[in-house]
Amino acid sequence: MKLQPLPKTKHHKKLSNHIHVRLTDADYEQIQTLAQEVNLSMSEFVRRAVTRRAMPRPLAAFDLKAYQVLCQINSELRQAGNNLNQIAKACNTSVMLGEPVAVNRALLQNTQQLLKENQTLIQNIANALAQSTQG
Repeated sequence: MKLQPLPKTKHHKKLSNHIHVRLTDADYEQIQTLAQEVNLSMSEFVRRAVTRRAMPRPLAAFDLKAYQVLCQINSELRQAGNNLNQIAKACNTSVMLGEPVAVNRALLQNTQQLLKENQTLIQNIANALAQSTQG
């Protein structure tokens, strides 16, 4: 299972300037570790540290894993919903052409609604987890 990172914040201004800094291996690894703990890129971590902007709180290992699992479930539910939409379209086309439909349309619609509700619920949980990490 490929784990998804937390949503990235969108920058309103183009990041076009560079500062070149030389670091020891130990300093580089320390910055990299600290950035990973708060789920930021090294660039964003250094920008926030230098400008003394708030850092997100580190996610507990359980919270991070829960968030990543919820993201995966959300993705899978989205795909299942897309598949159901294609099936529903095929059924509707069959009805319009006067061909028999071998699928229980009510069951199909109920399943689709259930998927949508669960997807919304899971997305809300994932958003709450992401918001709880904002500094």
